[in-house]
Amino acid sequence: MRKVLKGVVIAVLAACLLGLAFAGGVAAGRGSQTIKVPGVSSASATPERAASEVQSIIEREALVPSDEESMTAGVVKGMLDSLGDPYAFYFDPEHYRYFNEQNEGRFYGIGITISDRDGKPYVVSVIPGTPAEKAGLKPDDVIVSIDGVTRDKWDLDDVVRRIRGEEGTTVKVGVLRNGSKKPLQFTIVRAKIDVPNIETELVDGDVGYIRLYSFNDPAARDVREAVQDLASRGARGFVLDLRDNPGGLLSSSVDVLSLFVKDGVAVSVQARAKDLSETYRVSGDTVTDEPLVVLINENSASASEIVAGALQDYERATLVGVTSFGKGSVQQIEELSFGGALKLTIARYVTPKGRIIDKKGVVPDITVKMDAEKQTDKKTDAQYQRAVQELKKLL
Repeated sequence: MRKVLKGVVIAVLAACLLGLAFAGGVAAGRGSQTIKVPGVSSASATPERAASEVQSIIEREALVPSDEESMTAGVVKGMLDSLGDPYAFYFDPEHYRYFNEQNEGRFYGIGITISDRDGKPYVVSVIPGTPAEKAGLKPDDVIVSIDGVTRDKWDLDDVVRRIRGEEGTTVKVGVLRNGSKKPLQFTIVRAKIDVPNIETELVDGDVGYIRLYSFNDPAARDVREAVQDLASRGARGFVLDLRDNPGGLLSSSVDVLSLFVKDGVAVSVQARAKDLSETYRVSGDTVTDEPLVVLINENSASASEIVAGALQDYERATLVGVTSFGKGSVQQIEELSFGGALKLTIARYVTPKGRIIDKKGVVPDITVKMDAEKQTDKKTDAQYQRAVQELKKLL
């Protein structure tokens, strides 16, 4: 099965294997022994031969040999690391189950969404009513440790794997807040998180406000039902809020866009392999042609940028906020025969007018800068207020 997605959100294994081999050959200069294998040279090395040789040495000489499962995971991670792809990742079977649960809109964890800045994970939003909110985590908290484990540079998938777990178990999260030097420590009990993927509100009797938190499997259905409900209650236009939405499934972004655009290209995927390059078109199954304003910010990424960029290209919506994240590459999930799956970048996407979003982002039509914490109250949320104001001009 293949799933094409944005990526959110990469373990270094080759270095670990090399480190073991190096330590076994030159440890402290005492009792060390360099073993030469006849007929083997760097020129004749292949991935298969290298893995087999290192496995043989580990099993024969390592003080505490690793088990077969650990070595297999290590080989996969090492090959992925050789790509230099920041989004490549190996999912062990348990982590892959967690991943699929999130795309289905359910998982066990603490109730936060995260992103990263230069390898430093931070809290994008805290889901109301979850253990994270009750414990006191806040948006923009920078995660520095999980159960006492620290990293100079974290991989987001590793952060997710460590924070999630069985219901009723605990996880200790250390964060830096507002540039403080001393981390705050939180012990949080994991629980089942029913992700509220959508939030709606009828504003002033004629503005339909819809906030979409991720592009998971039910996203298009949720947005369609929200539009229909708000329209039945009097909405004559809509604000689609994609702020802090990190993306999700490429197919879901096309389906959501199809609710507002009748015909045309949704997004083009440009891959090295021609059979993976593809142009996706909207389905034509729109739900409304009423005026639309879209909110984006620096945490709107991937699938969010596909939708916002296409709506802007077609002049179907006015974009309000700040320039989006700039995650314009496409990741693919490949299930492995021995369990788990791997994720790697296979392509980049471009908007209907050929704009490249990767590392550039989508620039809004109307820029409104604002501190993140002001989002928590619509009375102080200047971006939200401007979006409603712009929509009213179109009604």
